[in-house]
Amino acid sequence: MLTTETLERQMRRIATAVSVVAVVLMGLGFAHTLLFTDVLSIPGMAALPPQQVLHLGNVAWGLWAMSAGILLLTLLPMLRVLLALLLFLHARDLLDAVIGFIVLLELIVSMRAGG
Repeated sequence: MLTTETLERQMRRIATAVSVVAVVLMGLGFAHTLLFTDVLSIPGMAALPPQQVLHLGNVAWGLWAMSAGILLLTLLPMLRVLLALLLFLHARDLLDAVIGFIVLLELIVSMRAGG
């Protein structure tokens, strides 16, 4: 049986791992920018749009790493809701699964709407 404690423990592990990866990416990107560029500010965008993070092109590595870290941190709440939804479905807790699905849909719609 799925308990709240088990759910929280799994979510905490995933949140910690994603957060650590995001912070390391942002730190490496910042260090790369400081060490290997001539300027102390990044010309152009402060962060790349998600489409450019996923499709590497002619982008400075430091800017990509910082943008990827920011993207991971912004996707963390959605990942937590998705994990909860999957765990509720696995436990056959339909009421909580439906609520989780509604919350997930709301997050997706708000991200697509830019809010």
